[in-house]
Amino acid sequence: MRILFTSHYALPHLGGMEAAIDAVARELSGRGHEVVLVASAAQRRNQHDGSAPTAYRVERVPAFNGFEERLQVPWPLFSPALVGVLRREVPRAEVVHSHGFLYLPTPVALGLARRSPGRPVRVLTEHVGRVGYDTAALDGVERGAVASLGRLSARLAEGIVVLNEKVEAELRQLAPGRELVRILNGVDADRYRPAGEEERRALRERLGWDERPRALFVGRLVARKGLELALAGAAQAGVELVVVGPGEPPFSGGADVELLGPQPPERVAELYRAADAFVLPSRGEGFPVTAQEALASGLPVVLADDPGYAPYVDGAGAAVRLVAPTEEGVAGALRELAAADPGARGAAAQQAVAHARERFSWRRAADEHEALYERLARLR
Repeated sequence: MRILFTSHYALPHLGGMEAAIDAVARELSGRGHEVVLVASAAQRRNQHDGSAPTAYRVERVPAFNGFEERLQVPWPLFSPALVGVLRREVPRAEVVHSHGFLYLPTPVALGLARRSPGRPVRVLTEHVGRVGYDTAALDGVERGAVASLGRLSARLAEGIVVLNEKVEAELRQLAPGRELVRILNGVDADRYRPAGEEERRALRERLGWDERPRALFVGRLVARKGLELALAGAAQAGVELVVVGPGEPPFSGGADVELLGPQPPERVAELYRAADAFVLPSRGEGFPVTAQEALASGLPVVLADDPGYAPYVDGAGAAVRLVAPTEEGVAGALRELAAADPGARGAAAQQAVAHARERFSWRRAADEHEALYERLARLR
């Protein structure tokens, strides 16, 4: 098949959506499908340079990225060139699969596909649904965008992919009668794997880490990722926090905080293998891709309790701690993990890896995408 993906950003712009789209595109390309991704050319000023070569083609469209830079809202404003690119690419595709119901390429691509003589299959993946912002102005803008742009995008699609029950309920209300399927994101088990004792010791030595427990935070440094909560909880628990991700931190660091900024995936994988725990008390997530990577690396994870996480964490046992989104909730979980005896830590690590390998498979995700495309094509 010839498959056209659209999105707001593409790697090396760092984010869970970008990583997930890249992984599915790679898997589908490896099966012989011709995959093209249309996304903005916007990048962060302090991101790592370059990205791994891909077997699929990426068309990068100029865009203004001031909303992300100034307001921490990842919404690039595409130049008019977007329309020309999509007018060229949509007629060539058998499947048009857009990611994110509020991003400009989605209604443009799906609208063009609906009018295209070739009648490509139209699919939307919504990763997080409505996020909710702390400021009334931004929250009001998002509500209005969901009711208008989000509704239009959902109704232009023939099939909708969601990651959890919360997003499914939101999209079912916006677009009654559309086929909705849940497809869980996967994880690269070759890159994200546990370390043996010697490798872990060598990694920590290279990083200059002593025996004090380290909790790892990996994510964009924005309010909804819960960085300030992670900082306060780690400080209360007496655990050093290692912070990885793009953005401007709300502080300059300290004795118990190590700021590493954005890092390439290979480096992040090493940090997972060296750390003692992973913490990300975020909100408004389908399920954090970084939490899946941490579990696959043998790390116990501490997350804010969210009912939508159930399909991802059921069966993980002690490998996952879902806590109240408070300083005390985060601190209590980190304190317990730091005080656990080596046997309990080893058992939790084994459980984390086993759970991740069973639940999070890009091969299975690609299988389910192929099945959805073929089913929608047959229903016409």
